[in-house]
Amino acid sequence: MSWRKAQKISKNVYWVGVKDWDRRLFDALIPLPNGTSYNAYLVLGENERALVDTVNPGFESELEDRIREIADPRDLDYVIMNHAEPDHAGAIPHMMSLNGKAKLITTKMGAKMAQVFYRVPEARIRVVGDAEKMDLGGKTLQFIEAPMLHWPETMFTYLMEDRILFPCDFFGSHTAKGMYDDEVEDLRVLAQRYFGEIMMPFKTMAERALQKLKELEIDMIAPSMDLCIETLTASSKPTADGQRGKLNERPQ
Repeated sequence: MSWRKAQKISKNVYWVGVKDWDRRLFDALIPLPNGTSYNAYLVLGENERALVDTVNPGFESELEDRIREIADPRDLDYVIMNHAEPDHAGAIPHMMSLNGKAKLITTKMGAKMAQVFYRVPEARIRVVGDAEKMDLGGKTLQFIEAPMLHWPETMFTYLMEDRILFPCDFFGSHTAKGMYDDEVEDLRVLAQRYFGEIMMPFKTMAERALQKLKELEIDMIAPSMDLCIETLTASSKPTADGQRGKLNERPQ
């Protein structure tokens, strides 16, 4: 599977992120021997289209090119900001400049950060609350507030029909390798290291977020930081027609 192109992960759901093989240090502290990833996802509903998270500054053109493989960025209706940190939100100004109609979807605190950090006009921001849903037409997004995982504005996005959780940094790790969990041999070690380095100080908030997730049926975790795709059940990976298949099947 080529990471240089957009990748179908479910019916009308695509990975359009970036692999950063050259980055060797994160937050001026954490070594990255295997590089890192900035994952973004395109969700195409029957009526509207949404981009879940963006990429680090400097990779805007790669994100745009991958989206264009699937759809015209000018046709996006929403850009979802799960987390305001630049490695996931840094391309928001670029995407909003390509598209004069798209609304930025975020939490109340995220709206303030988007205005300050990324100069997004208030009129182009839609604030969503905990458990609020958005129907794109056959694709329903549910938003789950997850403060302090690991910034105060953080939220998760859940795609109900496909049972995909987009938790941004949560469940993440640092590696540019692989697209699916069974393609990275040392994934558990990488995930444990990442949790210890990034999420451990917010363990109590993590436990609260997990309580919220208990109510959801989740087949796939699609973080924006580096595991790329983590599948939870043996039947959850999509086949070429977008249906759920066996672990060794991949979308075409």
